[in-house]
Amino acid sequence: MPLPKLSPLQSRLAASLIASVMLLLLYFTFSFPHFAYAADVDSIQPEDHNHERLLGGPVLDVDLESLELGDISYQSEFVGVDRGIIGRTPTADDPTGLTNNDPVTINIELGRTVSYVFTNVSLYGEKSKTEPFLPVPRYPRRSLVDGEEEPEDVDEDEEGFASNKLALRQSSTGGNRTLYVSVTACGQPKPVQNTTTSPPPQLQLYISQTSDNKNPGPGKSPQVMVELVEGYGMYEMNATGDVFIGVYGKNDTAYTGPWSAQIAASIDAPFHYYHNISDPNLLLVDSDSSSAFLVADNPMKFDSYRNFDKWSKISPPYVLFASNAQDQAIQGLRHSYCGLANSPGTIAPDRPGQTNNQVQFWWDKEMTNPLPRQKFYVSQLSGATKYNAILAVRGNSTSAEPGVVGGGGQVFRQTDFSTLSESNCALVSNLTLCNQISYSVPANPTLFPNTSALAAFYENYTTTYWKFFQNAMSMVPCETTPSAQYSLATDCTRCEAAYKEWFCAVSVPRCKGFSATSSWLQPRAMGQPFPDGTFLDAEQLAVAGQSKSLNNSRNPTIDAMIKPGPYKEVLPCDRLCYNVVQNCPASLGFNCPLPGDIGFATSYFDTSQQVVVLDPNSTQTQMRCNYPGSIVGLGAGGRALPPQGLAVLLLVVLGLMFV
Repeated sequence: MPLPKLSPLQSRLAASLIASVMLLLLYFTFSFPHFAYAADVDSIQPEDHNHERLLGGPVLDVDLESLELGDISYQSEFVGVDRGIIGRTPTADDPTGLTNNDPVTINIELGRTVSYVFTNVSLYGEKSKTEPFLPVPRYPRRSLVDGEEEPEDVDEDEEGFASNKLALRQSSTGGNRTLYVSVTACGQPKPVQNTTTSPPPQLQLYISQTSDNKNPGPGKSPQVMVELVEGYGMYEMNATGDVFIGVYGKNDTAYTGPWSAQIAASIDAPFHYYHNISDPNLLLVDSDSSSAFLVADNPMKFDSYRNFDKWSKISPPYVLFASNAQDQAIQGLRHSYCGLANSPGTIAPDRPGQTNNQVQFWWDKEMTNPLPRQKFYVSQLSGATKYNAILAVRGNSTSAEPGVVGGGGQVFRQTDFSTLSESNCALVSNLTLCNQISYSVPANPTLFPNTSALAAFYENYTTTYWKFFQNAMSMVPCETTPSAQYSLATDCTRCEAAYKEWFCAVSVPRCKGFSATSSWLQPRAMGQPFPDGTFLDAEQLAVAGQSKSLNNSRNPTIDAMIKPGPYKEVLPCDRLCYNVVQNCPASLGFNCPLPGDIGFATSYFDTSQQVVVLDPNSTQTQMRCNYPGSIVGLGAGGRALPPQGLAVLLLVVLGLMFV
């Protein structure tokens, strides 16, 4: 019988069906349990599999008659269970136990080692439920054996049920857990001789993870040693059992007395922390002969710039420690929170024995950066003196108690600032109209003995002359439809903002001492006497007589009322003037001089001569021109650039991209 002829479509369908049937047969053949491992299947007879062994003698091949108690011992080792539960009597050499996030304060004599242990029970215990408000950074894990970094695993407790899964995995596979051990020096030995200028030696932290070295220290092994730097040391490891710790104080006959230190271990995050980064997180706004304004960077950057409402409602999280750069007491303790807090040489908030609080702080939400930043005012300083300033966080910014993650505090890198030698420049801030001004202005301590009186003068001056601008703008139809306004590109609100920035910068000039040598500073009032009645030398007076800009202040009222004498001005940025022209109606008759015009060089700073960096993470440059909200550590084209100037520059860059 001839086979039926199939069409091409029917042929393909038949081939597909046949192939599918064959695949199904193969699948069921190899997956059906009665065919798998047939040679290993036990007999189905209802026999006791162990009857032969039970009849053949004892299960253990041990001579029970000769076995004596104690000949054979067995020590169990379970993850998360401490062998110490068997009740062994402790000895004098046994290390002291540490628990999670529970710091221990100790005194360490010269040449002595103090021993601790973080047991298996604590290592695999439940993690702390306390969430640090200012997060402590986490870094790649480090192997205790070879010191190499390992990839960071997903946080075990990031999900609600993850910790239980981790415990099961560890108990079955012997998994490890990250442990952070940190030591901070709160006090240190004193020099025997007053002529000793170098700090005492640093403490050493020893780590062992074997019972062969339960008291790690100098000359023992196996172990890892970390020497503290400026009073701080931290070691991070992957641990699988008991961790033995030793803290050793080097012997040095040039010093006497003990170290006071704090040690803590944590399975959550470092209990103590030092930010070993180049950014001190602190910038000098300005200083005068007896005080300084500093500002901390926005704390939200450590929280991925999230939760703006949270940060805007809390109390300021940072504290500031300042000290004379020549002070020897703080040497060796700059990275330790408790060392800074306990050092008698530091200037800090609420320092015991201070008649007045030398460090005041508050949120500053009026600067060019719209995010909240914390500002500090440090007073009662000495003139012409260099100071060290260190930003820190008490505890985790909300709590500093045992059991708190990060409760030992955080410390940032030290930064420096200097006070002025002349007293005719003084800091003012918190003016009503010019609320972004926080810098030194022309002053006279004889006529204005305190900053409140000086600020009142500039307050009255600015509010009086601001009314002229308001009167002029009242003639402009601002409350109308956009098409009927003076410009389709801007409006009266932008005009007022631009004019206010320019007005405050020229009405309240930024002052530097006359001894300042920077070439971009403009000398002022050279022909007038200093507040103490002295004059410049004859040669400088002759130069001053050749130019009105050298012999007078920008505003005649300053010379008439304040009489500051010779000083140097940080000129306003030229963009402030250009922004007014761009945003305000032509009916105001406002014009700006251009570079090369008469009077420009003594009135404004040419920002085109300075490199402008639009990257907000760029390297800080020195400020060469002034505008409200400017900071000494930032250039005119840096992060503190006025919003209008930044927008113009951005448009220029975008335009160049399409040329």
